[in-house]
Parts: sequence; structure tokens; C-alpha cells
Amino acid sequence: MKINSIFEKKEAVRYLFWGGMTFLLNYFSYLLLKQFLAYHIANLFSMIITKTAAYCANKKFVFRTKTGFREQIFEIGRYILGRGFTGVVDYFGLIFLVNVLAVDDRIGKLFMIAVTTVLNFILGKLFVFRQERKDG
Repeated sequence: MKINSIFEKKEAVRYLFWGGMTFLLNYFSYLLLKQFLAYHIANLFSMIITKTAAYCANKKFVFRTKTGFREQIFEIGRYILGRGFTGVVDYFGLIFLVNVLAVDDRIGKLFMIAVTTVLNFILGKLFVFRQERKDG
């Protein structure tokens, strides 16, 4: 088995774990905030909380990029662009599911988290965290 293949499998396992933690943070912060706010506003705030935590987890534990200050600024910029895109998909996707398709917002939120988790991994790997990585 190639070294690169082993690294890729470990990276995927790390992403599954931290993605799972992010999934839980996103969903449960949404449910908590929904007690006080309209569902679409609760969704917006839960996404902001989650995307901030996810950057730290993805950089340190999943993709393990080493960046200097300047490159990290660009990395954060790419992260904001990528997660901004998936945030728009999540935000308007949930509104579409709830208002147009009459899906329960809790089910719709689970569905949108699953969709954006896959998109976030692809964008993170190909667009955001693309510098030299630590082994394993």
C-alpha cells in the first residue's frame, strides 16, 4: 500500500470524527437557538458558531497544514469563501425545504448538514487546506 494512500485514509477518518463533532455542534446549537429565535435566524447563528470551530479543528486535526502568518491569512480567506458558499447552500436549502417542500425544520437541518459536510470536505481538501501537511 502506498504511503500517500495510508495518509489519505487517516485523513478521511480524522475528517469523519471531527466532522461528526461539528455535525453535533451544528445540530444541537441550532435546536437550542431555535428555542429563542426563528428557525432561519437560529440556522444562521449555528452556522457561524460551527464554521468557526470547524476551521480550528480542520486546520489542526484533519488537514494538519503548517502555514506562516501570511499563508494563514490566505488560508482563512479561502476558508471563508468556501464555507460562505456552503453556508448559502445550507441557509437557503433549509428555507426551501421548510417553506416550499414542507419538510420539518429539524429533518431539513439534518439533511442540509449532511449535504454541506460532503461539500466542506471537498472544498477543504481541494481549495482551502492545500499546503504541505504533517504526516499521518
